[in-house]
Amino acid sequence: MHRVLPALLQAMGVVDAVTAMSVVQPILAVVAAGMTKLLLGGARDRLRHKVDTSLMIGSVLAVWFVAYFASGMIVTYVHNAVAMSWQAILINILTYGVAAAAIEYVRYGIMMVGGRRNIVWLGVVVSLVVGIQQLSLVHLADVHGGIDIIKLAISDVLPVVVTSLLLTYLAVTAGLGPQLTFRLGVVAAIYLPPIIPKYDWYLAGMAWLMLAVAVYVVLDRNRDGVASKRRPRGRHPRRAADIMFLIMTVMLVLFMTGAFSYRPRVIMSNSMHPVFSRGSMVIVQNATAVDVHEGDIIQYEAHGRSVTHRVISIDTAADGSGRRIFITKGDNSPSVDMPVQAQQIAGIIRAQVPYVGYPTVWLNETVK
Repeated sequence: MHRVLPALLQAMGVVDAVTAMSVVQPILAVVAAGMTKLLLGGARDRLRHKVDTSLMIGSVLAVWFVAYFASGMIVTYVHNAVAMSWQAILINILTYGVAAAAIEYVRYGIMMVGGRRNIVWLGVVVSLVVGIQQLSLVHLADVHGGIDIIKLAISDVLPVVVTSLLLTYLAVTAGLGPQLTFRLGVVAAIYLPPIIPKYDWYLAGMAWLMLAVAVYVVLDRNRDGVASKRRPRGRHPRRAADIMFLIMTVMLVLFMTGAFSYRPRVIMSNSMHPVFSRGSMVIVQNATAVDVHEGDIIQYEAHGRSVTHRVISIDTAADGSGRRIFITKGDNSPSVDMPVQAQQIAGIIRAQVPYVGYPTVWLNETVK
């Protein structure tokens, strides 16, 4: 994802885009954080209940992510373009995580130094300045009219600005810990999942906007309870975290058992290499014969085992019944499979997570 500073450096011919994003921006952010640390000296805020606030923010993030990820069972899933491999995930977390933490420390330091006088205006200015450098410039070339401006505002500008305002609010009212909890939680939600729901521009923008609003509403409603030693029974953040963990566990069990229209399956061979390899976990969407098209990768049952191969052609039965017959072949297989009947089809592959299924492969081979 292009940002303002890396895009400017690239346009000036100083560095290429990859270097600007993965090296220059984190270094500049860390340098700015170091200067902020020197400026603050030993100054510390006097805010209390930071752990409780961080737990509440973590609970909201957990609920939001469960709802966000579960929505993919309705809109389908796609590969996360920024998490195509474990190496890419690790690099992104280190790069963007370090830069995000450093930038938030700078924000926190500015708000501390600014004091309480004109804090609202200072907060707005800081939020806009920090938010602008996080905006994506790649979509500006696609803006040609009013509709495009609305799309850009909803998908990029509004979520970034509202999130930046929330982070400034956290810096002032909650402290650095809760502020980093939210910011790094967002980074993790973006760069960790190898598959994500297939949202259009409107849903994507609304999802991030709703997350920021939800965090603010929860903190505002619980502000008096957090500040008071008499927290209403049943509203302790640790209990909320336990509830969120229970919800996530139930959702995971339902997903693994195929209670939804999607279910996970492990690939046991390399017949579809390099699309996915032995040990990958694929996400299978329940489907019937009418849903399958040429080029789809399907999973079907044959001789008591599941086969995951690509449909290379679709024929009709020779008896004149109009039944569809599917010809499949593994991308890494030398020959085509036996014709697949409609009733054999279990589903269509929508996404895959590499390496996750290796324990299942190992157990299967050990039992044999």
